[in-house]
Amino acid sequence: MTRRPISWALAVALAAAMPTVADPVPVAPDPGGKDAGPARPAASAGDAPAPEPQAAPGLGASYDRWFTDEALRVELYHVGGAHDEQYIFDRAVREPLWPGMRRALLDLTGYGKYRFRVQDLATGTTIFSQGYCTLFGEWQTTPEALESRQRRTFEESVRFPFPRAPVRLLLDRREDVPGPDGRGEFRELFRFDIDPASHLVARDPLDDRYVRLALHESGDPRERIDILILGDGYTAAEMEKYRRDARRFAAILLADPAFAPNRNLVNLWGLETPSRDSGPDEPRKGWYRDTVLGTTFNTFDSERYLTTSHDRALRETAAHAPYDTLYILVNTSRYGGGGIYNQWAIFPSDNEYDDYVFLHEFGHSFAGLADEYFDSATAYDEAFYPAGVEPWEPNITALLPGRPLKWQSLVAAGTPIPTPDDEAHAAVVGAFE
Repeated sequence: MTRRPISWALAVALAAAMPTVADPVPVAPDPGGKDAGPARPAASAGDAPAPEPQAAPGLGASYDRWFTDEALRVELYHVGGAHDEQYIFDRAVREPLWPGMRRALLDLTGYGKYRFRVQDLATGTTIFSQGYCTLFGEWQTTPEALESRQRRTFEESVRFPFPRAPVRLLLDRREDVPGPDGRGEFRELFRFDIDPASHLVARDPLDDRYVRLALHESGDPRERIDILILGDGYTAAEMEKYRRDARRFAAILLADPAFAPNRNLVNLWGLETPSRDSGPDEPRKGWYRDTVLGTTFNTFDSERYLTTSHDRALRETAAHAPYDTLYILVNTSRYGGGGIYNQWAIFPSDNEYDDYVFLHEFGHSFAGLADEYFDSATAYDEAFYPAGVEPWEPNITALLPGRPLKWQSLVAAGTPIPTPDDEAHAAVVGAFE
């Protein structure tokens, strides 16, 4: 597998967060869909590849036609084993604010192992889409999943602007069969219909104990990238420490060369969410803490993998502030972290490498960047991609015959491809094996 140097990661991350503007796309309407209840399964599309969202003419001026200013969170269970999976609907929740951009309704990047699409039920128009990855998808690659018949259930959710009319939500998974662009094709995994006017759509009240912090406010959340830094494992007595930590990391992000020129495009928020106990779980040490977001080391029994599987608690908490992307700042001095595309980035508060982990995990969660190191037990596993399939991540490639290098425009003329990993090429953009 060929990679490009990691130094460009955050610059790509910022660009990737600004998807190509696209209008909603009409497709053939589904007869009978108008009678949908608040949420019900709909017929599967079978094994046919799921259609790709396509850019329509114009500049996406139809947000107000399809959506209100609020958000709809659909809570799900992702269930299965190493070689099978399904989604189960739990509930739909109305959130008070959709802070996302109003013109980029369709995700045209093609990033993510999974993707969800939202269709207007009456017309079949695809009005929103987004790629993402999941903790379940990572678990499927672990020895626990592969070497046993173990099956597991993970909490997940998808979130999009609150629709004005009934919609169909479609969930797709990327398969190992290459599509026209060389990347694995998406195939529909599950679909169900939601009536936003139903009394069964929850309207949970916000918790007035949570205090929002404006760490860096540059403008209207609807016109900015909103980054929310939540704290976990901070007790009520440690809230001042959380405020100091959150401000320190906000300053680190804004000082990064990728963000410094674009600081006026970014809002950074914090939220005071006191936990009963201090610090995260550390199962290998027998330490279990009662915290708001349930962060834990030793995910999948990996020493440094710091994550949370408590998606319900995470999303209910995050709904108290505008956010397009989430950070979880964990009150610990231990080295570790995690980042999952369009889910969250998790990092420690007080480790000597915390600034590096903070930026590194953001590359995973914010723009779907793959790891590029190869001298660690957690290094990128080439078995994730079978021969003949181009990785979807923007910073690695299989260099398939007849296909251009993804980042060719950044490579200086005369640079050898593949690029030697030596001192002479240490400071150039290339394609390193």
